[in-house]
Amino acid sequence: MDWKDGYITGIEYVHGVYRELAPSVLNMALLLQSLEPIPLQEGFTYCDLGCGQGESVNLFAACHPEGRFHAVDFNAAHIAGARTLASRTGLKNATFWEASFSQLESITLPDFDFVVMHGIYSWVGEENRRYIREFLRKKLKPGGVVYLSYNSLPGWSPHAPLRQLLSSYADSQPGTLEQRVDRAVAFAERLKEAGIALFDGGTSTRDFFEYLCTLPRNYIAHEFFNRDWTPYYHADVVRELAPAGLAFAGAANFVDHQDMLRFSQPQQEILDEVADRVLRETLKDFTACPMLRRDIFTKGRPRLTPEEQVERFRAQRLALVVSAGSLERKALFPVGEVLFDRELYDPILAALDQRPQTLDQLMQRDELASLRIGRVVEALLVLLSAECLLPAVEPPLLATIAVKNLNAALLDRELNNLEKLSLASPVLQNALKLEWLERLLIACQSTGAGSDPVPWIWDNMKAHNHKLSRDGEILMSEEDNLAELRSQAETFRNEKLPLLRKLGIV
Repeated sequence: MDWKDGYITGIEYVHGVYRELAPSVLNMALLLQSLEPIPLQEGFTYCDLGCGQGESVNLFAACHPEGRFHAVDFNAAHIAGARTLASRTGLKNATFWEASFSQLESITLPDFDFVVMHGIYSWVGEENRRYIREFLRKKLKPGGVVYLSYNSLPGWSPHAPLRQLLSSYADSQPGTLEQRVDRAVAFAERLKEAGIALFDGGTSTRDFFEYLCTLPRNYIAHEFFNRDWTPYYHADVVRELAPAGLAFAGAANFVDHQDMLRFSQPQQEILDEVADRVLRETLKDFTACPMLRRDIFTKGRPRLTPEEQVERFRAQRLALVVSAGSLERKALFPVGEVLFDRELYDPILAALDQRPQTLDQLMQRDELASLRIGRVVEALLVLLSAECLLPAVEPPLLATIAVKNLNAALLDRELNNLEKLSLASPVLQNALKLEWLERLLIACQSTGAGSDPVPWIWDNMKAHNHKLSRDGEILMSEEDNLAELRSQAETFRNEKLPLLRKLGIV
């Protein structure tokens, strides 16, 4: 394999932005756990260890001109690409370092309010984990916040043998890394068709393998083919980070704060009997079996009183990230489908569809004033957990300008990338994922083709042999493609474009 310190370097990692790494999301997660958020407006420092393509850091730096961002990765191509994007965007508050974890002490870095690591801790060996923990001990400020994702046990238990099979077979093969990954996947497919017990037992390994085959090869290589790969029980991660002065604060994804959406009533009753928080959190993993945990740790973050927590939440602005008209009045959670009571949710969604608002502003509306505030809070937490809402701000002019420049560079770079990719919102201080055609329609706004984007987009599609689909079927004729293109453009103009404008994306 093409390894450096046990980590894949022969294939670049995928481009992507992870919402949970955003300072605003981490602050909201702290607030939900009665911990004082970092005062972002006063200025802050942020470090991404193992930043990959650096897209998250560039995006957050554009949204937060008051912050100073540093990102570290030892893949030279990743760092070069991140620096190029920052330069094209004119970002001055994002610095990218090409370095391994063992070289962290040789870099001149400030102390940090935030340190984030996505897809790192389970994918490096013990020596590198020691370097990481020492860095956190020395460079994280008192009261600082750490985001850490890792492969979780027992969720990975049924699938770990498949990962071992793929990795071992690839190690035995000649050729480039891409060729070895392809051969390993093809070999596992043959074994599946031959009916070996790994795929035909009482586990979901067959379904998981079929899902894996749909993923980009560079993603598969980085997720499954590193030399080092260690899934963890939550309690073991807590134990490892304790000497660095870190304590578990809570989950970064909002749904994991809402037991009512994750566990049945009998399960909640058993969980509530467990007083030890680390044991309780580990027991949750035995109940829900997630394959990836996204945890937040803090170094002595001050706690809020219940009154302070309520006051902070009442003042927190929230924004819809989907149009209210297209939002189904239901959402699927681990406990099953949750229906939205229209008497409660419709006025909330109608208000937020106009503009981002605080809880106090919502409670001033006639349709909600008669309802108990507790019901409105519960509805907002459900919408946050369903990824319909995100924290929001009134963005400063500097952020609006920086985001405009960043989005223009991203649109130009990824014009013909058919994957779903992210653009920045200064209102959300975060990313919104958009389909390829949606991004082309946005690009038309700056080309002068916005009044009728169809001819410009169709010329682009023909030049790259792209075709649309309807009901799962690829459209072959020009007539069908143009009809579908006009239909989707009209839907975008009526439903998505107003939302993107409210969020400052266009």
